[in-house]
Amino acid sequence: MSFLKFNKKTLWILLLLTVGIITIWYTTRSDLEKNGLEENLSISGRINGAGGLQLFLEAPSDRGVISVAQTEIAEDGTFNLPANIPGLGIYNLRISDLEGSTIWLPLQPQDQIILDCRLSQFNFKPGIKGVQWAETYAALMKETKRFESLQNELQQNPGKLDQEQINNAYSNAKKNYENFCVKAIHQDLSSPLNIMLSMNLLPTTGFEDWNTEHLQTLQKLSDAFAKKFPGQPASQNMMAQFVQIEDAFFAYTQMTNGSMAAPDIELSDPNGKVRSLNSLKGKYVLIDFWASWCGPCKMEMPNVVELYQRYKSKGFTIFSVSLDEDQAKWKEAIQSWGMIWPDHVSDLQGWKSNLPQLYQFDGIPYTVLINPEGKIIGTNLRGQKLKDKLASIFN
Repeated sequence: MSFLKFNKKTLWILLLLTVGIITIWYTTRSDLEKNGLEENLSISGRINGAGGLQLFLEAPSDRGVISVAQTEIAEDGTFNLPANIPGLGIYNLRISDLEGSTIWLPLQPQDQIILDCRLSQFNFKPGIKGVQWAETYAALMKETKRFESLQNELQQNPGKLDQEQINNAYSNAKKNYENFCVKAIHQDLSSPLNIMLSMNLLPTTGFEDWNTEHLQTLQKLSDAFAKKFPGQPASQNMMAQFVQIEDAFFAYTQMTNGSMAAPDIELSDPNGKVRSLNSLKGKYVLIDFWASWCGPCKMEMPNVVELYQRYKSKGFTIFSVSLDEDQAKWKEAIQSWGMIWPDHVSDLQGWKSNLPQLYQFDGIPYTVLINPEGKIIGTNLRGQKLKDKLASIFN
């Protein structure tokens, strides 16, 4: 038996709305004509401070970056980049400066994009005009910069916030950012910019913290694209993306609502005694996947120890599964980290173990909470979320 979990790699492939194979760089209209192509896209304007640099139009795809067009920016910063694109999709506009400055653009045939900016502002304030979504794009860049700046600040943590405060600050900022995207999407459901906006609503880190209302937004968006851009890869991929998320979310709810049994784990403890997860039926069990070399695991462990001591008399226990390969380090961590519960197991194969595949996780610490019947009622619970979940059960 195995879990169904949202495949982030597949999601990324879906995000890269492939626009066709074009491998020749075009620099002038005459180059387009030589290759039997008509100009159906124009990007022009001025990028002050970028004189002499190359400007590339590229299409990201699951097969790598596809080169679409290239031109040299004049000394005064002006440029004209004619191109031929096969349809609506996401494209990169990249400058050959030392920073590799790049912006994403949702382009379609007949667009006439005009840029007016300084090189130093190209990444977040390119001054786009000429398309209906230009104003919303500018607002998106502003909100994105604000969100990214806050993430950087939380990472540096000059205010010496504890982990819970950092998590709360990030969650609030992420919620505000997503709310902006939802509002912008509903202003015009068929806007090409919604390809970019919708990326910020996807459950790229799983469904545990995902706003389920986004599913309805993505469905409306998929329907609008199917009507506005029938038969185009962008609308087909938008639909495929929605269907995949919907299916994965259904599987996730089935996995965490107490209807799916946790696969048994039967391995040896540090002393060679075989211990089985199924033997703990009748209790609420937190399966804790960890390792002695895992820094975040060590940071989280005091919280796990505290909760074990608080609820062990009420029918709660922990089944620790180590991804260690060194038995001595495994045993030492159990002692030094104060992991006082009796059930510790490992096959000492690290990531070569079949357990990450069986339980479908790719990072630790990772937890699975099961009820006394051995059914899964929660996954990836840590910190305050684990505290809240156990409090809802035992208090």
